[in-house]
Amino acid sequence: MPSAVAAPPRSSLERKEGRAGYALIAPTSILLALFYLYPLVQTVGYSFTNWNPATGAAGDFVGLANFAGLLQDDEFLQAAGNTALYVVIVVPVTMVLGLFFAALLAQPFRGRGVYRALLFVPYIAPIVGSALIFSFILSPLGGLVNGVITGLGGPPIGFLNSEPWALISVMVFSIWQGVGYAMIIYSAALTNIPASYMEAATLDGAGPIRRFFTISLPLVAPTTGFLAVTGVISALQVFTQVYVLTQGGPLQSTETILYYIYQQGFVFFHGGSASAAAVVLLLVGIIVAVIQLRFINRRDPIELT
Repeated sequence: MPSAVAAPPRSSLERKEGRAGYALIAPTSILLALFYLYPLVQTVGYSFTNWNPATGAAGDFVGLANFAGLLQDDEFLQAAGNTALYVVIVVPVTMVLGLFFAALLAQPFRGRGVYRALLFVPYIAPIVGSALIFSFILSPLGGLVNGVITGLGGPPIGFLNSEPWALISVMVFSIWQGVGYAMIIYSAALTNIPASYMEAATLDGAGPIRRFFTISLPLVAPTTGFLAVTGVISALQVFTQVYVLTQGGPLQSTETILYYIYQQGFVFFHGGSASAAAVVLLLVGIIVAVIQLRFINRRDPIELT
């Protein structure tokens, strides 16, 4: 067998550059380890105990009892179902609407910047304040939406305290908030499409709709993949809008996994169960992201002829 070739010795300049590089990344690495890695390891450890956050003392080791309890907990299973339904509806609808508005605002016209700003403002607005305004708009007593409904002769609807309207309202709020972000990302992707492609398609007689589906849509596929991965990860962690709008009700119809974790850990002080649910959520997020990334990487390269 041929002997391995020894690496040439590093010069003093290369060693100094290496030490300088480690010194530059050290602060960020330490902060990541302190605020992300350590809590993650601690949460995994707590998931195998009956830890009580109220006492702060380390709990007794219970093995996989917390994970088995999740599978027998109807509230957790309902929260998992609500979260899955939320992800399946909110993420695709947000992306479709974002792409629609991005394509609609792709051509320059007077006031385009104003429309883009109006669509993007909900994304950067404080979510708690936006949710409070949204809850007032949907209120059955003096709310704008119910005012229109009763003005047309219909009965008022308890959007935030009746099924299935409560979960639908949370989804609508999340879509309204996220469309602007998807629109901005898609707008950047559409801007990077070479104008020569559109000019050639126009000379071939392709109209706006055909150009969109045959040129724009395939070329923004990587952006679609990025938004799908980040959107799913974000949707799995939905909490604030549920907490402000419905508090998980009525009858846990809007309770999500993250809200379940909050309830178990900080309301009922079942720290072991909350940690186990957090580990399950983390594993689901990793699995979904890996599947999505593998699917994206397997796509054939796009060729325009």
